[in-house]
Amino acid sequence: MNGQKPDRVPVSIYQHSTVHNRGVDEFTTYTINFYRKFDPDYVKVMYDELYDTPVNYQFVSDPSVWSLLEDLDPHEGALGRYLLSLKKIRASVSPDTPVIATIFSPLHIAIRLAWGRIHEDYENARNDLYRGLKTITSNLVSFVSAAKKEAGIDGFFVGAYGAETKWFSQTEYVDLELANDKLLLEAMKDLPFVILHIHGEHDSYFDLLSEYDCTAFSWEDRLAGPDLASARKKTPKCLVGGIDHVKAKSSSTQVIYDQAREAIAMTGGAGFVLSPGCTFLEGTPIDNMLVLKTAAEDAAKG
Repeated sequence: MNGQKPDRVPVSIYQHSTVHNRGVDEFTTYTINFYRKFDPDYVKVMYDELYDTPVNYQFVSDPSVWSLLEDLDPHEGALGRYLLSLKKIRASVSPDTPVIATIFSPLHIAIRLAWGRIHEDYENARNDLYRGLKTITSNLVSFVSAAKKEAGIDGFFVGAYGAETKWFSQTEYVDLELANDKLLLEAMKDLPFVILHIHGEHDSYFDLLSEYDCTAFSWEDRLAGPDLASARKKTPKCLVGGIDHVKAKSSSTQVIYDQAREAIAMTGGAGFVLSPGCTFLEGTPIDNMLVLKTAAEDAAKG
């Protein structure tokens, strides 16, 4: 994270859980079992039931719902279940293993609540959307504070969704989300691991978000670019990536191994975490995930 070269490039291997793992105990068991099976160098916790909507609303079905979004207690509901899961996971691994909690950015959550019609609200009910985003941001900041104080985690992986041309122009993204992103990251600034994930397979706003105050950047380097070598010229911060997570589902293990070795060579093994560009997809062969650790160990041997 500090840009130095370790004895071996760290490896991150992660995959979303499913509907069957939503309970606290079920999710904790899933996460710990995954960690023990794939042996990544930190536990990336990926709890997907992140946000509670008002009663009678599963989604933002019309603009008025943005104003109905409530102030949430981070100890209750979905956030409370995530907080308790983090406590259990932190207690289940050794103290020297970093535990990093995945959290979605405010716009990421807003898109999940409204999907395609968020564009309509941006055009026709912008003030309502602003209010909703402000509420979401406040709730996320409260959760971050609780997780830091009570769960003893080491950092966050912030999924910034919407920072790509398929959702908003760069100007629109700045208008909607820049201030909210900065508030969320400000709440994390004293943690050693704050990884910003710039989501998007095409035309994501790497240059814009690479100015954010965090310790590392994750993005789909094999799909959206820039590649690792170009990114190193743009920022001195730690880079997280190197593997095409889409190709990993159907390619041979040798192809993924070669990508891993190429990524380590491109970065010189310094200030770099070998990782999929985004989550390994359901159905990805186990060997195509395990091979990341093999490649890192082989590279360390010279």
